[in-house]
Amino acid sequence: MIARSEAEEHLRVIRSLMERATIYRALSAPSALVGGLLSLAAGGGLALWQRRQGAAEISSGTFATVWGFVFVVTALVSLSLIKRDAVRRGEPFISVGFRLALRAMLPPTAFAAALTLAALVRNDVQSCVPWWITCYGLGLLAMGHFAPCSIARLGWAFLAAGAASVAGIFKFAPAPQPSLAVDTPCLLMATTFGLFHLIYAVCTWPRRAR
Repeated sequence: MIARSEAEEHLRVIRSLMERATIYRALSAPSALVGGLLSLAAGGGLALWQRRQGAAEISSGTFATVWGFVFVVTALVSLSLIKRDAVRRGEPFISVGFRLALRAMLPPTAFAAALTLAALVRNDVQSCVPWWITCYGLGLLAMGHFAPCSIARLGWAFLAAGAASVAGIFKFAPAPQPSLAVDTPCLLMATTFGLFHLIYAVCTWPRRAR
């Protein structure tokens, strides 16, 4: 059972995060821009590499390596922005708000990680793409209690795209071979993690007040 003092501290932090929605947008917009550009570059780069190699398929390991790099770089950029803002405001980097955000993102992130590890063993990582999109949307929506409405809208967009891809609206289906075709998975990744994040960055980029 959570102690009363800890519960009060959580409520105080949630209230503080809601009041600083503008700061939240200012931090997340550059991260979204980096993630969107990297995702578009990764999707286009994989397709270009496939054509230059003259191969009909791309290996599951290559697919996982490229998108893993995109994830790591985007996460590092986001963490560096959060740390810089915490230093500027004289607050600890691993604050209560930071832990609340991680706790909210943990269930869908853990599910996606477990699914990816199992797919790596099967050499079938591309089949995880619809679930990556869905889990990311669920993670964003889980932060809705202390994040601005723009984060929730982005989460709903990812959740809708993920649900549609899982249901087969985009005609996504894993190939029976160990290596899978690159076009449909990369198209989904570029459209969601690329285009969605760029649209979010443009709409929420911090602007000077008049």
